[in-house]
Amino acid sequence: MSTEDPPPNATDEQGRRTGLWEDPDEHGGVMRGEYLDGERVGTWRHISARGQLRAEGGYAGGELHGTWTWWRTDGSKLQEGAFDRGERTGLWRRWSAAGALLDEGEYQGEKRVGTWVTYHPDGSVKATKNHRPPA
Repeated sequence: MSTEDPPPNATDEQGRRTGLWEDPDEHGGVMRGEYLDGERVGTWRHISARGQLRAEGGYAGGELHGTWTWWRTDGSKLQEGAFDRGERTGLWRRWSAAGALLDEGEYQGEKRVGTWVTYHPDGSVKATKNHRPPA
């Protein structure tokens, strides 16, 4: 950190959060990332009370934005998907604790759209369901 960087958890002259911050969560962990003009921006990381990375993804203008990934306490990937200004969008996937793909499908405007596929543990298709686009 240079001498010109604000210290962590700083506020600007208007009282808005600015720069690097560490926000506590209700489970004893923290969210780490950057504020600009009082809003979360860029990449944020959710760290558990045990120090493990639980989630990582982007913010823009204070809203979830871009790809987010979540992990289980054992470090295996739980799910991954994207947000567009706070709404789920695009391809979302979830995995079992053993690493097998559980299901996948697309979101549009916070609604499931198109074909969603659910898989058996061996990777074969268990079921498909078609969802209509939002009106």
